[in-house]
Amino acid sequence: MLTVSLHNLTGKKESQMRRMLFAVLTLVAGVAALPTFAQAPPPAAPAAAPAPIRPVGPPQQIDLATAKKIAAAAEAAATALNQHIAICIMDARGDMVFFERGDTINAIPVTSSQGKAHAVLMFGLPTKEIAAAIKAGTPITATIKAPLTGASDLDVRQGGLPIMKNGKMIGAIGVGGSASESDEQFAQAGIDAVTPK
Repeated sequence: MLTVSLHNLTGKKESQMRRMLFAVLTLVAGVAALPTFAQAPPPAAPAAAPAPIRPVGPPQQIDLATAKKIAAAAEAAATALNQHIAICIMDARGDMVFFERGDTINAIPVTSSQGKAHAVLMFGLPTKEIAAAIKAGTPITATIKAPLTGASDLDVRQGGLPIMKNGKMIGAIGVGGSASESDEQFAQAGIDAVTPK
């Protein structure tokens, strides 16, 4: 609300002031009488198509049924020799497809089986070859992949083998819990169970 006091003004000044006040009030009244237009909100952007989900590596090439068949054969070979083992099967991307820990196994074979599978995938070689090169102090020729997600532990002792299909490595098996040579024997028994004869 606008309050104006004119009682202290005299003659001419009062008249000028009244005219100015009248002009201002007229202007204010005119502006107030103008129709108001709500500003329309900006048009919504068209919904963007969702970005395609891209896998971090090659697609899973070992299904669960195949991984279970490999593990069952490795376990049977170990049981035949009264050995208790841990078995880890990973796809080529480094994702664990199947893991099995035999009864009475402690944590060392568990991490060892996983570390062996990771080492095979990272170096593209059986862990026996890596271990032999380390022992002999000789170089190896390998195609090194970037470290796999979650691959904090690598174990290059014998017992890790690549799983091949049509000449390509599609995954790896790592076995731990017995002598390294036996670990590899059990891993090979697993691979043999799914390899066409």
